[in-house]
Amino acid sequence: MRPLSLIGLLISMLIAAGSAVAGPSEIPAARVAGLFPQLADRPQGIGAICANRAAWGTLAMAQRTEEVRRTADKLLNQQFPKWDQELYLEYSRKGTRPNGEKMMNARKAWLYPLTLAECVEGKGRFIPALERTLTELIAQPTWTWPAHDRTLRNVRNHDYEVDLLAADTAHDLAQALYMLGDWVSPDLRLRTLAALNQRIFEPLRRRFSGESKDHFWLHADNNWNAVCLKGTVGAALTVLTDKKDRALFAAAAEYYIQRYVAGFSADGYTSEGPGYWNYGFSHFAILRDMLAQATGGGLDLFADPKVRRMALHGYRIEMLPNNIAAFGDAPPKTRIDDFSRAYANDVLGLGASQHLATVKISGGQSSNDAPLAKAALLLFADPKPVIGQTATESASSGLHSYFESVGVLVSRPAAGGRLAVSIKAGGNGSHSHNDIGSYTIGLGSEQPTGDVGNTQYSAKTFSKERYTIAGISSWGHPVPVVAGSLQGNATTIKPKVISTRFSDEADEISINMADAYAVPTLRSLTRTLLHDRAQAGSVTITDRFEYTQASRFEVALTTLGKWAQNPDGSIDLWQQDERLAAHIEASGAWSLTASHSNEEGLAFTRIGIALRDPQISGHVTIRFEPAKPVASAAKK
Repeated sequence: MRPLSLIGLLISMLIAAGSAVAGPSEIPAARVAGLFPQLADRPQGIGAICANRAAWGTLAMAQRTEEVRRTADKLLNQQFPKWDQELYLEYSRKGTRPNGEKMMNARKAWLYPLTLAECVEGKGRFIPALERTLTELIAQPTWTWPAHDRTLRNVRNHDYEVDLLAADTAHDLAQALYMLGDWVSPDLRLRTLAALNQRIFEPLRRRFSGESKDHFWLHADNNWNAVCLKGTVGAALTVLTDKKDRALFAAAAEYYIQRYVAGFSADGYTSEGPGYWNYGFSHFAILRDMLAQATGGGLDLFADPKVRRMALHGYRIEMLPNNIAAFGDAPPKTRIDDFSRAYANDVLGLGASQHLATVKISGGQSSNDAPLAKAALLLFADPKPVIGQTATESASSGLHSYFESVGVLVSRPAAGGRLAVSIKAGGNGSHSHNDIGSYTIGLGSEQPTGDVGNTQYSAKTFSKERYTIAGISSWGHPVPVVAGSLQGNATTIKPKVISTRFSDEADEISINMADAYAVPTLRSLTRTLLHDRAQAGSVTITDRFEYTQASRFEVALTTLGKWAQNPDGSIDLWQQDERLAAHIEASGAWSLTASHSNEEGLAFTRIGIALRDPQISGHVTIRFEPAKPVASAAKK
């Protein structure tokens, strides 16, 4: 990279102008001072700069980035997506998110493939498109999602606050400036740094010093905390020339990231669901890497033993390869992120198969992410092990994983088996569903029945109407309806596991579900799950209830796939290749009612199994086992 003495001086003056050197109100000033001597004199991003042709101009680099470079080639023949103010305002007017977010994603997504392609090729062919992209991004009214700009202060008043997208955009812009160096014009570089200062660094300095109360996520115990800290602190470590300023942001990361860690249970479970583990922990891992790099290992977020248990969550939550229950706000067919597992494996020596050096480089145009920093880490993987680590961890979870703190069991098949199950007694937080006792049956790579996952986000999702949405209420989960009543707000219910029994032959768990229902006549309600690994395996779920007076009782099967009832009353469920049989036995005659829901973008079928007559006490038992296709079944 060519020296930029005059430009560097101007940049230093620009981005140091707002430095909070007087001492913040929450971040310990002594810690800021302590980190100062550990930092290098100059900022640094991830990996090698593009001018380092020995690093970028290799056949191996070209092969690993082939797919993303094809994407970049296609962009050269396209018009840059226009900013559409009407689409941005659609959320404030209608409460709908997709169109405005899609518009912003399409603009941001150009930076990643174009930067990687130029670094690999190194001939300037992508520079005009890159400069157009940078110019467009720093000129657009805001980097904040429409749904997070409820008062429109960002888009209309340029009174900026940092949200998930703004943080990711900032880190991508900073990483692009670092990688491209003086391949970007000095004027554009200055204007990009000015935008970062105005929209990211200065608003946070005001928050750190107590001048504002913005940025709730600094004290949030969810994915917002990790994602926003990674993006903002990552950008700061990459471009801020004032060493005191970088020390402030590094200390802020160390101080505030403890809220994210506090959101996990002691055994490493996250109530946000597996999709948000992918999202939050991947950013946490990158933040750890950047802080460790910037301080020579002096600040290591993985040194905390609890963090190591959090890192294992991606391995422990899996029922079968690439098959996990979509608990909480997890999209259907969620898969565990290879990047996060690979990073944990390489840093902690877990003995797993995932490694950063072999994780695929995304070829698409990522949306809700900062892919440039992640790609650079993958391409120049050099994760530092935890200094002084004595405890050894293992990615192997055996036949079952049990998160005792929340009563979540993942039960796997014996060697060669294909039937698995996950069940949750609780574990509900900011992305809670009313799903006490919910479960998912895994069969091979499919899920014929069980928790159907989250809905499409809208203004309704995080409002007082959240639990009226079919897929979020207990009606949309495989749990009972008690005397006509659905479950209450699961965030207020502490899970109660009555007993557990784990062995090589079978796993069993019993859950007290009575507290999930505000039904005065309900004396007791217990759900027992037994996973028997013998032969092809079976899962038996029994719900036992007792009232003070005879009342109705109903259980449900939920599915994203198809189903058919057989002549003997059993039910077959399937998605593609795997077929699951459900045999029903109850304390009285029962009837079946199927309903289809397609609310808030989630389409699924609920099969209600109701006892025909009110009972004082009774039970419903459903035994699941792999089945062969039944030609006579009438498809529903």
